[in-house]
Amino acid sequence: MKKKGSRPRSSSGGWGHNDGLKELEAKFAVLFNNVSSGVAIYEARNDGEDFVFVDFNRAAEEIEQIKKDDLIGRSVVEVFPGVKDFGLFDVFQRVWRTGTPEHHPVSTYRDNRIAGWRENYVYKLPSGRIVAVYDDVTKNKRSELAWQMSEQCFRAIADYTFDWEVWVSPGGRPLWTNPAVRRVTGYDVKEVTTMRDYPMPIVYEEDRERMRKAFRSALKGSTGNDVEFRIERKDGSVVWVEMSWQPIFDDKGMPLGHRESIRDISGRKRAEDALKKAEEEKETILNNIAEHVLYLDGQLRVLWANRAAVESAGMTRRQLTGRRCYEIWSDGKGPCVDCPVVRAMKGGRTEEGERQTSDGRVWLMEAAPVRNDRGDIVGAVEIALDITERKRAELQLQESERKFRRLAERSGGG
Repeated sequence: MKKKGSRPRSSSGGWGHNDGLKELEAKFAVLFNNVSSGVAIYEARNDGEDFVFVDFNRAAEEIEQIKKDDLIGRSVVEVFPGVKDFGLFDVFQRVWRTGTPEHHPVSTYRDNRIAGWRENYVYKLPSGRIVAVYDDVTKNKRSELAWQMSEQCFRAIADYTFDWEVWVSPGGRPLWTNPAVRRVTGYDVKEVTTMRDYPMPIVYEEDRERMRKAFRSALKGSTGNDVEFRIERKDGSVVWVEMSWQPIFDDKGMPLGHRESIRDISGRKRAEDALKKAEEEKETILNNIAEHVLYLDGQLRVLWANRAAVESAGMTRRQLTGRRCYEIWSDGKGPCVDCPVVRAMKGGRTEEGERQTSDGRVWLMEAAPVRNDRGDIVGAVEIALDITERKRAELQLQESERKFRRLAERSGGG
């Protein structure tokens, strides 16, 4: 007698064949509709000349943005007109004929309705139907492309930056450097990234202790700007460089080391040395002439004075700088009457004049306006020559001439 509610068994002692098949189909249906991959089942028509949809799971509906009921029984070419250009239709035909599964690699599918990146696995069922299991990898592909583009942008910027760029690890090892390293140092990328005790072998010996301190500071997370030092190139030549550095962090704030930007400033240093030499030569010349030479700003303050002017004032150059000229060589109340410097700055041309100081000396003065890059008058150069002795000689000569004329007049009158 059968127990109530029990299932009928087959003659072999198991459950009935139909019940087992139904259970298997139920499990398959649950799996079919809940996997994350898209699954499409096709049936061949006209000896593999076409394939029509037999089934389509939920994931496939979401991927392709189409309902299962809208495509069952329809040709894959009709529903997805780009399938042949995509290359998947040829895979269907080969798998249907040979029964050998195939992987259709990540490719771009596109038609007038949808577009995206798909990866397919196609195999043949015992029933003769074709199954395509596939995934939409568009997001991953876009992320990959974005990463590749960012990597390419990084390379385009970093590799073609004129300055020498270095990424140094928190431990002090160079992790990356751009090709500019060869132009600046003569060493190639590999030689620098594998260099022991970086960067000391490159730093000129006299600058090593100073730069060792700067490098340690950079490893501790400091920021540095425009630090000048010398490096010894691979060929032994020495060049001046200027370095800035700043710490690097990941998106979680964890330290990744620091970045160094180094540029060759040898040309600038040569220009500075040449300018310094020229300034020294100019100062040597101006300091060894008898004339007083002053460089005054628009308020008649002394910006520079040569040795003769400094000695005349009885001050040091530092004491003299910043004071107004009339405070030193006049009554200190204001500019001299008819001052050539004032006239030169007002008129924009060179002016001359004579002036007698309180000590009785007479000066021949010449003043020329000084302009900035925009052409604005910002000061003047004053050159003063002590002509006291010459004036005395002139007066003596004039007096002698008067005496001679009076003597001549008396002689003629007798």
